[in-house]
Amino acid sequence: MGRGGVRDAVAVQGLFVAFGVAIAAFFPFLTLYLSGRGLSPDEIGLVVAVIATARFVANPVWGHVADTRLGRLTALRLGALGVALTALAMNAVHGVVPLAAMGFVLATWQVATGPNLDAIALAYLGDEGMTGYGRIRAWESLSYAIACLGFGAALERIGVGWSMPIYGAACVGVLAWTATLHRDTPKRLTGHGRLGAVGAVFREAPRFWGFLAATLLVWIGFNAAWNFIALKISDEGGGPLLVGFGLALGGLVEVATMRVSSRLQERWGLRRVFVAGCLAYALGFVLWGLVSDPTAVSVLSVFEGLAFSLLFTTIVVVVGRLLPPTLYSTGNAMAQMVGFGVAPILGAGIGGLVYQGVGPIALYLGAAALALGGAVAAWFALSTKELSEPTAVVAGVQPGAQPEPGLVP
Repeated sequence: MGRGGVRDAVAVQGLFVAFGVAIAAFFPFLTLYLSGRGLSPDEIGLVVAVIATARFVANPVWGHVADTRLGRLTALRLGALGVALTALAMNAVHGVVPLAAMGFVLATWQVATGPNLDAIALAYLGDEGMTGYGRIRAWESLSYAIACLGFGAALERIGVGWSMPIYGAACVGVLAWTATLHRDTPKRLTGHGRLGAVGAVFREAPRFWGFLAATLLVWIGFNAAWNFIALKISDEGGGPLLVGFGLALGGLVEVATMRVSSRLQERWGLRRVFVAGCLAYALGFVLWGLVSDPTAVSVLSVFEGLAFSLLFTTIVVVVGRLLPPTLYSTGNAMAQMVGFGVAPILGAGIGGLVYQGVGPIALYLGAAALALGGAVAAWFALSTKELSEPTAVVAGVQPGAQPEPGLVP
């Protein structure tokens, strides 16, 4: 790797920009896409749960393979290519079962991208600079916000069925940008047992169990609420443009919050920032459930941007603090397996039934209660000196800070 040069920064930050554009075509419009393909809310919940099951199964596998076999960049490239091909083929199938099957394949490739993207960023920043992760991640939030608005306006005119082809094309863009990066060298584990790098994570940091439990609670609430916010806006009379507008506002809040996340960690410590994110989610979920005006609900998406940025930046840095660099991909994969694998299975699967059978108010109040439970669990799980006390912030990536060679040619 280069030593903090401009070319290094452009390569890593540009990768986050490209990835933000890609996810803006998928996550905000997934429920509308499935609804447009003729699925009911409970069927949508089933498809989302199947997608989450794929993440649960594939995340630890990709984490182990990236850290010990292929390297993070190669794994990311394979994931981006697989997502692009699957997304482009998504419109060729019809019905809940075929769509769920394609979603399973899509998610299997997806989980090779995000965790390795974060691992590349942590390796670039190094141990002394990793609290600056939020400043890099903010580039993804910025491109996500702009793309949400643009895609929302486009899908309003051409139809939400185009969201998957757009997503596939955007993933091709991610794949193309990886040419600016050079393959890292994985470290082969010896004597690691049957669980490979996954087992090494828990041996290295037994506290990781409690951290995952807190993450699970808050992300169950998030997935129950988030996966049906677009549907709620639509049911109240809004459309893709209004959905995109609200999520763009949330993305802009993400940018601002992630830019200052290192300062919040410096003043409060990682534990307090994590709890603050849980509390912000709880408040947002309550408001989403009680407010019925579609424009107001769209604007209240800013709470998602605030809470997500506080939580996500903290989770990645906690992984970096608890684990050595050789386990970054696996640690991030395990966190995402819980947050975007197990949690959606429970949150989206049950959430679809609650939304259709009881109504949105009950769904969002339940989601708020789960977010509060995550705050309580995190308060105890992250109660070490390193995670509770204010964290020193390095202003930039210093020469020699990076622990691994060869991310940028």
